[in-house]
Amino acid sequence: MAVKRTVADKYFSKCIRLRTNWICEYCEMDFSHDIGSLHCSHFVSRNNKIVRFNPSNAFAHCYKCHEQLGGGRWGGGNIAEFANHYDAIHGADQRELIRTLSSYPYPRFKRHEKAMAKYYREIMHDMETMRNNGECGRIEFDMYEGCEEINELTEKLRNALH
Repeated sequence: MAVKRTVADKYFSKCIRLRTNWICEYCEMDFSHDIGSLHCSHFVSRNNKIVRFNPSNAFAHCYKCHEQLGGGRWGGGNIAEFANHYDAIHGADQRELIRTLSSYPYPRFKRHEKAMAKYYREIMHDMETMRNNGECGRIEFDMYEGCEEINELTEKLRNALH
């Protein structure tokens, strides 16, 4: 069953694709003239709410690369290849943090949805302004930090993994 797409998903997805200036992070093809063909691809499924809106869990992948690496909507893909790709961008330590964090529940997810949507909409507008002002490179952005439970757990796990 497909995961329901929220307003927060819409803005987060656009931030992920704007981060790379509409370029697939795997094949490096430019999709600025065909933005619908560039997906927001998650390393750990977006079914997993605790890492769903974490920028280091999401990538801009074209349809072909999304299918090859993560399987897109129907699962599958080459997880070893995706892990190597992940490590090249974010590092193995961050991948392990995301994997470990994903095993925890996020019971208060609904409570934060509107605030997350607002946060990622503002980030998206800032990124669009940067692009309109000529910024061409990768634009990093921070995860929504309004949920103290996730912040505390992330910090606790980060310290335990090091």
